[in-house]
Amino acid sequence: MGKSQYKKKTQGWRHNPLRVPDAHLGGGKGEGKADPNKEKQMLPILNKLKSPEYADRTWACAAICNLIQNDAATRRLFQGRNVVGELIERLSDSVDEVLVEASGALRNLAIDGGHELCGEMANKGIMSHLTVLISKITNTIDSLATAPQGVKPTDAEFQARKHLLSLAENVISLLWSLAEANPKTLQAVNAVGCEGLLIKVLAGRESLGLGVSLAASQALYSLTQDNPPFRKAIVNYPNALETIISMIEEDHTPVESSYAAQSRNGKGKSKEINVADCVEMVKTGVIRNCVLAGSRTDERVNITGLTSGTILPLINGLLDINLINVVDKVLGLAQQVPKEGTANLGKDLKTDHRSAAELSLERSERSLTTVVIASEVLTDICAGLEDEEDVPLNPAEAIAQDEEIDEDEDMDEILADEDLIERGRDPLLEVEEPILSPTVNPGATLSHLLRTLQLPSRLTALSQLTALSFPPTNNQPSPHPPTTSVLSVLHLRVLEALNNLLLTTAASLPSGGESAEISGTVPVQQLWAGMFAIISAIGSEPDALNMKGQEMRVEVLEMALGCIWGTVKVAPNVLDIQNDHIQTLIDSTRVLRSDVAKSRVIEALSALAARQNVSVEQNQVIGTWLLQLLTASSTLTPDILISVLNAIIDVYADETRPYDKPVFVAGGFLESLSGIVAKVRAEIKRIDKRKNRQLRTQGEEAYENLVAFIKYRRSLRQ
Repeated sequence: MGKSQYKKKTQGWRHNPLRVPDAHLGGGKGEGKADPNKEKQMLPILNKLKSPEYADRTWACAAICNLIQNDAATRRLFQGRNVVGELIERLSDSVDEVLVEASGALRNLAIDGGHELCGEMANKGIMSHLTVLISKITNTIDSLATAPQGVKPTDAEFQARKHLLSLAENVISLLWSLAEANPKTLQAVNAVGCEGLLIKVLAGRESLGLGVSLAASQALYSLTQDNPPFRKAIVNYPNALETIISMIEEDHTPVESSYAAQSRNGKGKSKEINVADCVEMVKTGVIRNCVLAGSRTDERVNITGLTSGTILPLINGLLDINLINVVDKVLGLAQQVPKEGTANLGKDLKTDHRSAAELSLERSERSLTTVVIASEVLTDICAGLEDEEDVPLNPAEAIAQDEEIDEDEDMDEILADEDLIERGRDPLLEVEEPILSPTVNPGATLSHLLRTLQLPSRLTALSQLTALSFPPTNNQPSPHPPTTSVLSVLHLRVLEALNNLLLTTAASLPSGGESAEISGTVPVQQLWAGMFAIISAIGSEPDALNMKGQEMRVEVLEMALGCIWGTVKVAPNVLDIQNDHIQTLIDSTRVLRSDVAKSRVIEALSALAARQNVSVEQNQVIGTWLLQLLTASSTLTPDILISVLNAIIDVYADETRPYDKPVFVAGGFLESLSGIVAKVRAEIKRIDKRKNRQLRTQGEEAYENLVAFIKYRRSLRQ
C-alpha cells in the first residue's frame, strides 16, 4: 500500500516566519480590493524608483515594502505595474542602501506572493543579479575574516558592515524562497553555487550575527532536502560538513547548560527558545539531510554517534514547550499590537517598523518554528523502516510480460464468476513466497526513544489542538495569523514523528522476547485518546474541510488517523475500543482525500475487527461496511480495492472465531464475495503494469487470494 513512513517533509507546507500566507488573512485582505489611499500613492512611488537621487530610490523601495505588507490586494496592484521587474533593476544599483531596501522588498514579495511571485522573479532575470550579489557578499566576508583583530572600524566601515549583514540576509532569504517555488527555480538556485556563501556565513556567525546565520542555516536546511545536486555540492565543498559538525558540538554545551539552568529555576515547562537554539537545531537538520548512516560520507561524520550524543539531547530540550501557555501569551500580545492605519510613508521610512508587542510575538513564533524543525529531524530519526522501491521493468521484460498477460486476460473476459473461481488456485496448495520482513534501522535505539525520552507521551501532548491551531471558519483572520500558520505545521510534524516511531516499534515486535517488553512502554490507551481528541475537534467543523485556506485540517486529520493505525499495529488487544470509535473511523474515510490515508484506516479497522476481545457487534459493523464497499455499484480505486479485499480475508480467515458464524455465515458474506469475482478481476486488469508494476502485483495477489478464500470457505460446507 505504498510507503508507510515519513522521511521528508512536504516542502509546500514550509512555514516561513517572516510573512503570512494569503489564505490566513481572511477574505477581506486575501481577496478584497486594494485600499484607495494606497492606490493613489502607487504611481509616485514607482516613479521614484528611477530617481537620480539615491535617497528617493531607497525611500521608494521601503515604501513598497510597507504598503504591501500582509495586503494581497495591494500587492497584486503593484504587480500589475511591473513592480517585480523594477525592483530587480535596483539590484544592480551602485548604492548599498538601495541594494538593501530593494532586496528586502523583493524578499517580502517572494514570501508574501509565494510560488507564483517567485516564478515571476525567475522569469524576469533575478538569478543573474543574485549571482553578482552572492560574489560581492562572499568577497566582503572574506575581507572581514582577514581584517586585523582589535582595530576599531571607522564609521564608514561600520556602516558598510551593517549594509552587508542586511543585504546578505535578504539575498539568502530570497534564495530560500526561490528554491522552494518550483523545480525550475530550484534548479536555478542550484546553478548559482551559493553553498560557499552559506557555509562562510555559518563559519563567521560570531562576527556576522545570529540574524544572517539563521537565514543561512534555514536556506541550507531547505536546499538539502530532496535535492541531491545541492547535497552533493555540500558534501564535496572543502570542510563543509566538518565545519557544520564542529559548530554543532561547540554550540551544544551552552544550549544544554541554558536548559539546565532554566530547569533549576523552575522554568523548564515555559523556557524561552532563542535564535541561537533555532540556528543550532537547523544545522543538525542539515547534517541529517546530507549524511546517510553507513554511507561513505558517514565514515567522516559518524551520524549515529552525533545523533545520540548531540542531536537527540538538543531535541529533548525542545519538546516540553507548553502550547497552551504560548497561545495564551500570543492572544494577550495580539491585543497590544497597534491597529493598522494609514501607512506612514515619512522621510525616515524603514522596512522594519515593529512594535515591542510584535517583536515579542516574533520570538514566540520563532520558538514554535524551532520545535517544528526539531520534530522534522526527529521524524527522520524515528523512520526505521526501509521501504521497497518499485523498480520499473526494462522494455524487453515489459513486452514479454504484457504478451503473457494479454493471453490470460483475453480468456478471462469471456468467463463468469463461477468459471473464474473454478480456475483459481487450490486453497490447500501452499504457495511458496519469500518472507519479507522489514529492515528496521532507526536512528537511535527504540528503548532510548520510548523509555528514556518518553516520546509517545510528549509527542501526543504537542499534537493536541489549541484555540489558534487553525484559521477560523468565519472568513476572518486568526488573532495572530503567523502563530496559527506555524502551529498547524507543528501539529503535523509531531504526528509524523509519532507515526514513524509507532511503525518502527510495530515492525520490531516478533512474538515475545525483549521487543515485546518495548511495546509495553508505549502508552497505547493514552495515544488512542489523544488521537481521537484531535479527530473529534476537526470533525466538529466538517464544512471547514472543504474551505480554501483550511487544507491543514485535512493534513492533520490524516496523520492523526495514521497514528491510530500505528497504535493498533503495536498493541490492538489492550485497547479499550468503544462503538463510537469504530463509527468515527468509518465516517472519516468519507472526507479523506488520500488513498494511502484511507487504506490505513481500513487496515486499522480490520485489525480491530480481528482482535482477541472484539465483540460480535463491533465485528459485524466493520465487516458489513467492508463488504458494502466491495459490492456497491461505485468503483473503488485500485489501492482501496486491494486494501478492502485483504481486510476481509484477514478478518474471516479463521472460521473458529466466535464472530464467524453470526457475522460471516449468517450475513451471507461468502455468496456476496462469490458474485464480485469477475468485477474484481476486471478492475485489477485496468492497472497498467508498465506504469505501476508493484500495485499490479499486489492486485493479482489479492485477486488470487480472494478466489482461494472463496474455495476454502465453500469446502467447509462439505
